[in-house]
Amino acid sequence: MMTILSFSKRTATKVLDRLLKASLGFLIRDFYQEVDRRNGQRSTDSKQWLTQEEAGVAEALAKIVIPSDEEAPGIDEVCVLGPSAITSLDKMIRNCSYRQAVYAPGLLSFDVWSLRKHRRKFVELSTEQQTDLFRAAQEINESQQANHSVIAKLWRRFGAPFADVRRGTSYAAGLYPIIRADCLEIFYTSRVSWAWLEYDGPPMEKGYSNLIRPR
Repeated sequence: MMTILSFSKRTATKVLDRLLKASLGFLIRDFYQEVDRRNGQRSTDSKQWLTQEEAGVAEALAKIVIPSDEEAPGIDEVCVLGPSAITSLDKMIRNCSYRQAVYAPGLLSFDVWSLRKHRRKFVELSTEQQTDLFRAAQEINESQQANHSVIAKLWRRFGAPFADVRRGTSYAAGLYPIIRADCLEIFYTSRVSWAWLEYDGPPMEKGYSNLIRPR
C-alpha cells in the first residue's frame, strides 16, 4: 500500500513538475518572441501602452517602491486627487521610446524570475516575496554599476541578455532604477503627496496664459 502511494505521489510530482517547467519553458524559450508579440499588439491609437499582464506587474512594483502605511500615503492612493499611478506611468512609457525598450523585457523578466524561483507569476506572490525579488534586482543593478571593468561591460552588453532569458534577472535589474525613479516622480508630483507634505503646489502651475490679466 505504501509503495503504491509513494509511486502515486512521485508520479503526481513529476506531472506537476513537467507542467510547471512547460509554463516556465514557454517564457524562457520564447522570451524575445513574447516581447515582440506584446509590442505587436500595442496600438498607437490605444489609450494604454501596457498590456494587462504588464500593468499588473508594474502596479505591484510601484507599491513596493512607495508603499502606504498608517503614517503616510502610498503610490496607490494618488488616484484620490488625480489619475491613478498606473495611468500616469503608462503615459510616461507611451511617450518615451527608451522607457518602452526597458519596460517591455523588464516586466516580463520579473515573471520569468518569479516562475523560476517560486513557480508562480509575480502578481501571484506575497508582498514579501515580491519585495525580495525587487531588492534582489536592486542588488544586481548596483553590483553591475559598481563594476566598470571592460569584461563586466562586455558581459552586460552580450552575455547578460542571454543569461536573463534563462534566469530572468538582468532585464529586471535594468528596470529597477527606471521604475523607481518614475514612481517617485509620479508620487511627489501628485496632489496627494502635496497634501501630505502640506505643500501648496508650484506657483502658477498652469503657466502664464495672460501677462496682463491675473488668474
